[in-house]
Amino acid sequence: MRLKGAVVVVTGASSGIGEATAIAFARRGARLELGARRLEKLNSVAQRCRQAGSPDVNVRLLDVGQRASARAFIAATLRDHERLDVLINNAGVGWAGRVHDMTEEKVDELIATNLKGVINTTQATLPWMLERRRGVIINVASVVGFRPSPYSALYSATKHAVVGFSHALRGELSGTGVKVCVVYPGVTGGTEFFKDPDRPIGFQYPASWVANLIVRTARYPRRDAMVLPLRLAHLAEPVLGGLMDHAIGEIRRRNLQD
Repeated sequence: MRLKGAVVVVTGASSGIGEATAIAFARRGARLELGARRLEKLNSVAQRCRQAGSPDVNVRLLDVGQRASARAFIAATLRDHERLDVLINNAGVGWAGRVHDMTEEKVDELIATNLKGVINTTQATLPWMLERRRGVIINVASVVGFRPSPYSALYSATKHAVVGFSHALRGELSGTGVKVCVVYPGVTGGTEFFKDPDRPIGFQYPASWVANLIVRTARYPRRDAMVLPLRLAHLAEPVLGGLMDHAIGEIRRRNLQD
């Protein structure tokens, strides 16, 4: 796919991987539609994208967990551009701790944002892509999507679900011209999942690494992409899974201390 002038949607674009991804696409001349729940931060990201080279950046409040919000966001994108080339389902929330300590509200938030959000935006986007027989959908999962982590049980479950949804959908769309890809970040720096500058957690990938991988995946769509020189899942699992276990364990230790 040619990225210069392409219309790229990024959810959860106000910080972390979403912010880095928006800027990475802007540097390649893509036209951007950015959505998130924090408009002030989103406007700041949009300004950086314009400075990076994007010819057209629009921002909108978006709660992907709300079906009406997701559909309105995609509809506005199509009104703006009459096309949608790449959908980046990046919006997500995390939580670390014991399952029986989770509140009902937090359970609902994780499922609504991490899983239903992917479904909502994808359902809203697919009719247009299928009609034109082109488009790329990239779902940002996590290494816990294939290697679940203790003290992150529900988060792991939502990412497993995103992976299963993506792989099954890819089969449904075989031969249609619409590609479905999954990106598996490990412990990523510069995000709000592990944001504690006074007490950093071991090695972290820069968010820009993940963003560049997402851009490459949009350019050359592939089934699964990991932040590694080699795309070998059997090697990635013990390495990245161990990093995630260490990160979650460190967060739990801090919570107990506090």
